[in-house]
Amino acid sequence: MAKDFSKTAQGVLNGIGGKENVRSVVHCATRLRFMLVDNAKADDAGVKGVSGVVSVVKAGGLYQVVIGNDVHEVFVELEKLGAPTGGGIADVGASGVKQSVGDMLIGTISGVFTPVLAALMGMGIIKGVIAILTMVFPGWAASGDMSYTVIYAAGDALLYFLPILVAYTASQRFGLDPLVGMVIGAALVYPDIVAQYPFGPWGLHKFFGLDILVMMRYSGTVLPSIIAVYGASKLYKSLRKTLPSAIKNFIAPFLTLLLVIPLMFLVVGPVFGAVGVAIQAGIKSVIGIKFIGPILLGLVLGAFWQVLVIFGLHWAVVPIAIMEYGAPNPIFGGLPVSTLFAYVGVAVWAQVAAVFAIGMKIKNPERRAAAFAAGVGGIFGITEPIIYGFTLPKKLPFMLACASGATFGALRGLLGSFNSGGYGVASQMGGMGIFGIPSTFLPGFAGSTMNFAIMLGTDILGILAAFILVYLTYKPDEAEMKTVDAIVIDTSKVNTATAKKIYAPVKGRVLPITQSADPAHQEEALGKGVCFMPLGGKIYAPFDGVVEMVFDTKHAINIKSADGVETLIHCGIDTVKLGGKGFKTHVQEGANVKAGQLILEYDKDVIARAGFNLETQLVVTNTGAYKAITQAKSGDCLVGDIVLYVE
Repeated sequence: MAKDFSKTAQGVLNGIGGKENVRSVVHCATRLRFMLVDNAKADDAGVKGVSGVVSVVKAGGLYQVVIGNDVHEVFVELEKLGAPTGGGIADVGASGVKQSVGDMLIGTISGVFTPVLAALMGMGIIKGVIAILTMVFPGWAASGDMSYTVIYAAGDALLYFLPILVAYTASQRFGLDPLVGMVIGAALVYPDIVAQYPFGPWGLHKFFGLDILVMMRYSGTVLPSIIAVYGASKLYKSLRKTLPSAIKNFIAPFLTLLLVIPLMFLVVGPVFGAVGVAIQAGIKSVIGIKFIGPILLGLVLGAFWQVLVIFGLHWAVVPIAIMEYGAPNPIFGGLPVSTLFAYVGVAVWAQVAAVFAIGMKIKNPERRAAAFAAGVGGIFGITEPIIYGFTLPKKLPFMLACASGATFGALRGLLGSFNSGGYGVASQMGGMGIFGIPSTFLPGFAGSTMNFAIMLGTDILGILAAFILVYLTYKPDEAEMKTVDAIVIDTSKVNTATAKKIYAPVKGRVLPITQSADPAHQEEALGKGVCFMPLGGKIYAPFDGVVEMVFDTKHAINIKSADGVETLIHCGIDTVKLGGKGFKTHVQEGANVKAGQLILEYDKDVIARAGFNLETQLVVTNTGAYKAITQAKSGDCLVGDIVLYVE
């Protein structure tokens, strides 16, 4: 069945408070990244319950909705629904949301780089293909055949003109006219400017007769463009507020460009260009501690990369890696390579191995299929469904995968150092997962083949280690071990006109109570009923009635219908041990409720991360008072669907 991306987009938009509560939204490879007007208006549980949503993460000042591989399609539907996409994310102060400096920095980095990431990855894959082709056809580059030049341009143009693209996305974030921002970025790579690029770190030029213009190479840089656009946005907004309406449309960009571009070359470029050089020098100094530096780098990134991904903080590493790609590395054949991203892949593959091991241990066909689907996504570098859906909630598989990443990341650094004279491994710009493999070839570097072999070999070893460790230690819960037979619902003997009706209190998948993972419910010790694998975190009243009891731990509620049916709604298995953590009730004992009224909410991430099953049970506790209780529906259900007939 085709996925309904429009329904997912509408559900997310409703859950975050509507488009009026959205200041801007962008997306990366797996997440919708919202800047909201008021975060308090967002219904986390409601968003998490939308079909197609994996989880919600709040970090870096952004409300991040994890979608997975279909994020672009959902983003397109959001655009159709009128959500403000792309612009103005940085103006947090106007929303009254206080952010730490760290949150603002991460939010800015993600907002600027998210829109160009997919294109950067595509470009990197092209570079990897070129590397392979030049190995297979050694004379191709020098043959004069324009095919090499054209394909090379396809793989290099984005990085060369990166200041323009970053200026565009930064303009959207800071509220500057994007075309004005692009002119600022274009000045950094204007042909006559490029002709003045120095061979060394910098060169000195005259400016109005004074030797004050320090020229650096700006192709492939990001900081000068971002900072200049930020300053330009402040000036541009001020000019548009103060200039007369008749002239502001052309005088504001005129004055902005006239003032900002010279200042960019005189001050911003040299200062922040030097910052970029210093960052690269810092990385080189770590790598420069022969053998020890690469081992430490592999250990730290292998262990903590996926932890950074959970909180969206991996964006702090992205611009550093891009700055590495912007300059040739003499150690690795003079290629523009990264010695940071070269260690990330082993952490990704370890999580992939972990979820396949979990899938092999699970017997429940639906849960098993979901694990394998998440693993396939991980092969292509998308690990959020793996983390949020499987490894992180059970804790140990996540930690074992991180331990595997750390171990073989460190081994990668050690073996790579033997190949590069003590400087570890490197990779060209490329994709994640399987798409990152071609980027490990480094044409022009004498140890290119061995660099590839070391990275592939440590990936394989990390995969094997993580798979074996997780497979040997993973203990599926009862629901995961339960094989579900085909369910046939027979209501032919029910007088549906006179039978009392109980409606689904939650969206999800409904099963007979005899297939519950809880032994007491499975044996119908508390009464006949049904159980649900919920998709959301909201529980609604199953009929008109009175709330008889709200448990102190908030995980269960007793409701009696107007015509005498007594029911228990119980959220999760053994969730009483949480002591109410993650639960919020909306009714009190003695309250009258209407069918479909919200009575309880819970945070499924809190429950899952604590290691408890999310299954929700609905049972008729006075079963003995009735002749028959018949299940009315199986499979997928919505709130308000009839699930039980009581006679």
